Amino acid sequence: MSGSLTNLLGLLIVLAGVLLLIVFTFLARRGFRPPLRPLSGYEAFPRQVGQAVESGGRVHVSLGPNGIIGEDTATTIAGLTVLETITRASVISDRQPVATTGDATALPVVSDTVRRVYRDSELPKAYDPKAIRLVALDPVALAGGATSIIADEDVRANVIVGSFGPEVALMAEAGERLRIPQTIGSDRLEGQAAAFAMADHALIGEEIFVARAYLTEEPAAWASLASQDVLRWFVILIIVIGVILKTLGLSG
Repeated sequence: MSGSLTNLLGLLIVLAGVLLLIVFTFLARRGFRPPLRPLSGYEAFPRQVGQAVESGGRVHVSLGPNGIIGEDTATTIAGLTVLETITRASVISDRQPVATTGDATALPVVSDTVRRVYRDSELPKAYDPKAIRLVALDPVALAGGATSIIADEDVRANVIVGSFGPEVALMAEAGERLRIPQTIGSDRLEGQAAAFAMADHALIGEEIFVARAYLTEEPAAWASLASQDVLRWFVILIIVIGVILKTLGLSG
């Protein structure tokens, strides 16, 4: 009976998720979008890019050692969304953001993301492929190489989003020495700890996966995030009810 109940609840959650996604997508396409919960990491991007552009510097964006094939694909996609947003905000400057990666499969996608932004902005000649760097295939070597870029290439804002471990502290330390604003996000616990301790703004865990909902106007992205938030509270409610029933001895 317990197994059947679990399966039933799972089915209800799936059906509720599909229904919520349809409803929220319908509402979003008609302009109805309640505000999302604030995340300082995403809210800080316009200010960080603006300060870098006004000071004549550039933004460093690192997408980490993760690639487009494997279990960390979602992390890479989130990083590409961040890179695209920062590049769009930087096209008014003659200093293209410098983007670093530690995975060969991600390099052409990173390059194409930046090139597409300049093409859409009717500035194709301003695109500089040399600003897209495959620094190293090892995570620690990537972090070490990125510290040189941060120190030597007039970087005025540091944005790091990827599958970083403790090595991200090297990059954060380089930013701290220059006293530049930093936003760091990682899907690994060690990287999250370093981000929380050293960055001005940290994107913790699942927060990096909602980048598209916060940084774009896509109805589907907003609808997906809103559906997840509602389902999260639904699951919490089920857990609380289950604990109460267990405590009262009403659950077998």
